[in-house]
Amino acid sequence: MPGDERRYYGLDALRGAMMMLGIVLHAAMFYIAAPPPGMPIVGDRNSSVLFDGIVAFIHSFRMPAFFVLAGFFAALLVEKRGLWGTYKNRLARVAAPLAAGLVTVLPVALWFMLLFAFAVRFGTYDLVPTLQQKRIFLGEAVARGMPVDGVFLGHLWFLYYLCYFYLLIPVCRWVVSSSRAAGPGLRRFLASPAAFAVFGVYTALTLWPFAGGELHDVLRLAAIKPDPRALVYYGSFFALGYLAHTYRDVVQTLTVHAWRWGLLALVLFPLAQYASYLEYYRHGSHLAAVLAQGFCTWALIYFLVGLTLRYFDRASPWVLYTSQSAYWVFLVHMPVIAVSAWWLVRYDLPAAVKFVLVAGFATIVCFTTYHYAVQRTWISRFLNGKRFDLDWPWRTMHVSAEAARP
Repeated sequence: MPGDERRYYGLDALRGAMMMLGIVLHAAMFYIAAPPPGMPIVGDRNSSVLFDGIVAFIHSFRMPAFFVLAGFFAALLVEKRGLWGTYKNRLARVAAPLAAGLVTVLPVALWFMLLFAFAVRFGTYDLVPTLQQKRIFLGEAVARGMPVDGVFLGHLWFLYYLCYFYLLIPVCRWVVSSSRAAGPGLRRFLASPAAFAVFGVYTALTLWPFAGGELHDVLRLAAIKPDPRALVYYGSFFALGYLAHTYRDVVQTLTVHAWRWGLLALVLFPLAQYASYLEYYRHGSHLAAVLAQGFCTWALIYFLVGLTLRYFDRASPWVLYTSQSAYWVFLVHMPVIAVSAWWLVRYDLPAAVKFVLVAGFATIVCFTTYHYAVQRTWISRFLNGKRFDLDWPWRTMHVSAEAARP
């Protein structure tokens, strides 16, 4: 296959959307009614089962889809810059922002998440908890089996895992090179429903170590010592995404049946949640849970990739703005969410109202700061390699529409 010179606007926008979904996911996590086993979080007194569903749905595809896309674009980068050029680029665009985030946005986010937990537990809203409160809370955390020592990466854990996955690139290159001998036969397989079945079963196997087929232990996932089970699970998506770039003509065929994959996911998601529920609370089948979760995840990935390639693979103002702003939005959204969620603990409001206020406030702050304080500055160059001068997408579309009128 000739060198890949095209710009994947749709996949780039999808990667950005997966990052931006962090606002919805992390805002919703403060208001879930019944955290699943393995998710040791403290929730607001105002909660709703609606947010349990939102968290479960986003969690079922968001990071797997992101790592598939990360692998795809890593392969594209290797093709254009070579192995060492790729490592130099990723050091600057992933490792460096991770290091910067660990000493800037992360401490603020973790501090206000802790203040939120203290507000829920003790009904106090001070910026500095008392020593007695700290001792009580620490003792309760230890009793619940929560890890309380070591470095916690928070929402930046995915950048940390990416650094590990980039070490897989030489192996991925060897696998790709070896696969070329299969030629047309492999392409026919990848374009067939059999590939979906194989991917689903394989993902189920990587989910086997996790109760309910779900990775909910956020504290261990975000620890400085990576979880080997999570590395295998998420690393598999990265490797398959890398492979997908070589067979990108097959990936393009997902546009044909995108809505069918969406309908399949619509059926599989509730089945997967029910299977996990049965395992958690009714001694249900672990095999059923991991299979349902594995197939649901791939149905959603197929649907999202096919959908974006079909409808958003063009240089529209919205696609461009989403692609370029996503990195900043993801990095800084967590402290904004934590501050606003902590502030709202003291008020007795419906969970849906609090969620809208928290998510809306975070969205406004993140995009406003990107637009006026980031995109034209050194920060944009640090994160994305260059500066931008993008207008608000709705303004750009309005100007284009006016220009098109006779």
